Amino acid sequence: MKRLGKYKLLLVITINIIIAVAYFIDNKDANYSELSSDIQNIIPVAQKFDNPQLFTHDLYLDNLSNVKYYTPFYVQSLRFIAKFTNYNYVQAINVLGLFCHLAFGILWFFLLYKYINSFWVALFVSILMRGIIWLPGLEIWGISDLWTIMPRTVYISLLPLPFLILSKTFYKNVIAAILIGLIFNFHPITGLGGILLFVSFLSLTQIYFKKQEWLTLTKSITILICILIGMLPFILTYFGKTTSEVTYNIMDFNAAFNARIPEYFSQPLLYLKQWFHFKTLFFILPLGLYYIWTLKKNEAHLKAKTLIILTFILVLVPTISVPIEQMVNKSLGLNLRLSFQLIRVQKVAIIPGFFTLAFLLNDIIKSNKTIVKAFPYLVGLYFALLTFSQSPWLQKIPFIGDDISNTILPHNLSFFSAITDSELDIDRMSKYIQNNTNSLDLICGSHIYRGAARRSVVFDGKGASMLIEGNPEQFITWHMRQQKISSLNSMQEVVDYLKLFDVDYFVTRNKDVPATLVHLEGPIFLYKL
Repeated sequence: MKRLGKYKLLLVITINIIIAVAYFIDNKDANYSELSSDIQNIIPVAQKFDNPQLFTHDLYLDNLSNVKYYTPFYVQSLRFIAKFTNYNYVQAINVLGLFCHLAFGILWFFLLYKYINSFWVALFVSILMRGIIWLPGLEIWGISDLWTIMPRTVYISLLPLPFLILSKTFYKNVIAAILIGLIFNFHPITGLGGILLFVSFLSLTQIYFKKQEWLTLTKSITILICILIGMLPFILTYFGKTTSEVTYNIMDFNAAFNARIPEYFSQPLLYLKQWFHFKTLFFILPLGLYYIWTLKKNEAHLKAKTLIILTFILVLVPTISVPIEQMVNKSLGLNLRLSFQLIRVQKVAIIPGFFTLAFLLNDIIKSNKTIVKAFPYLVGLYFALLTFSQSPWLQKIPFIGDDISNTILPHNLSFFSAITDSELDIDRMSKYIQNNTNSLDLICGSHIYRGAARRSVVFDGKGASMLIEGNPEQFITWHMRQQKISSLNSMQEVVDYLKLFDVDYFVTRNKDVPATLVHLEGPIFLYKL
């Protein structure tokens, strides 16, 4: 890898600092509704650790043991940051986002530059990688506004580090192995994909390029042990806090599971079909194009084969986890509940696509002196277009107007970006509930009120997903109660049923609730039961 000049290094750092700081400033007054539903499930876990007296009657937080298995590295990191934001967890996410934006942009640039050895290609692709790409299973790749700062985003922001450390020196690879295991703890699902990528990459580069001459059987086993050592915090926590022993009716569990989790998570072929979408194929097609482009170029062709095989491994291995788990459960009478998570590992398969795009661009540019001279200006033009990508005039233009481009910059760096009220009715209702109800009151309503108002919530479907692994019996109970509510014929029956669980307040958009109306925010009604 050629040494990077100080002016080019300064340019990379400056671009990423501007983006990171701009997002931070843009979200200084952000509200709870601007977070993703996943984060809205995680923040109450942190709040429960902060104050165990909260959520005493909650669906999944009545007992901390239900959630101790859940991404402890992320939860505890968030709690640490919250100490400096006066326990304002929205701003704690904002601070975390600042660091993630910096790490993501800079680390992915250097990893691309390590293997592509072209400054402008590495810079362009590292910026492109920021954009949001919707992947199978409602997964995303990229880093953008506050709603994207999830455990998986922290993980992919740090993922380049182990690969940057990799070299022909064995001790450096030991460090890289421990590190790939350690960052796994931030998001174990994506982390398994990163580990699969790491191990597959080491193996394939040895097979095709003989890059790792030290890769003997003994040293290979040492690398695997080092990865396992890094993974230990989560492994010990997860298997210490969950069980696969069936102490409940498995048919009831499966009914609850199918009601909460989409069918394609347990049907691999349905999941794989979601890859066949234009926006996803945009990153898969370069694999074939680069393979054809390099047919007569020996080393480059080996790179193309390596990238294709990596992609195949990253899609195939998570896919076969589903039938394997089903077979093990049937044979041993267990109820392992991992494959619906493991199949999501496929999202890491997009990474070889980005690198293929970079290799292909680099080869095309080098093939023509005119393109070599013009490419920096084309990159500059793309950056300029990004500042208008959220405008109504460019939103219908493919690529520029799509999420891959128009989510790269925040609103305050985008000209003619539509300005909307960030405080929604549900945020105002949350503040009212927090300020005008008792901390021990029980709410029936959206999962948002759990973290935003710091109140116990029952019956919500989003919260129920936390019980699938943490407390299957309670998960079944949730489903049975949902079925009961769905079977009721009148709002009076619903209210009577809620009273059986000592629900204090009912938050709904229904105007005809036979209870005392306490407060109204837009179409949202707060009733006292």
